Amino acid sequence: MPRVISQNDFDKARDRAHRGDDHDAAIAETLRDWATDPERFTLADGVSRAAVLIEAGENFGYAGDYAEALRLFDEARIDGGPTYVDPRALMAQALYEGGQKDAALELAGALRKEAPTTLSTYLVLGGFFELVDELQASQRWYSMGIRAMDSGNVPGSEAQYESMLIGRARVRGELGLAPDTLDDAATIIIERYGSR
Repeated sequence: MPRVISQNDFDKARDRAHRGDDHDAAIAETLRDWATDPERFTLADGVSRAAVLIEAGENFGYAGDYAEALRLFDEARIDGGPTYVDPRALMAQALYEGGQKDAALELAGALRKEAPTTLSTYLVLGGFFELVDELQASQRWYSMGIRAMDSGNVPGSEAQYESMLIGRARVRGELGLAPDTLDDAATIIIERYGSR
């Protein structure tokens, strides 16, 4: 009889992974097994198979296995279950990190045209492209996320909004662009947190 994986099991595995208590590949393999081995494991109601696949893929990515990360992100996309981010954002990351830069930028461009519905997608791609010095792409994703939230079409938290403002201002500074009103808002936020 398959072992039932509860939300608590999943939360504990995620916590261990995020604390670095397990080697990335070891926790990734465990999570992958939970999502893909129905003879041994079944997911409890409320545990999204797609979310487990995403977490497994992220940990394979941390371990440097970008091909397996990409495969699991694509499986999460096909599954279609709830996730914190559009799996294609993570697929673009895995492609880029795996040396397929053109394919990554093409996938990100296709996703951009669809206007993602989760704010985390904008944040993930804005942050990733900033990290790899694709600054024009980074600025575009941060700006799109800000506009999406301002329009009311994509819900998000104040912290996410502030992160996008600060990220956008940082990237624009790197690009040598003159500050605009959104950059001024980011400066106020930074000063506010710095005074605490």
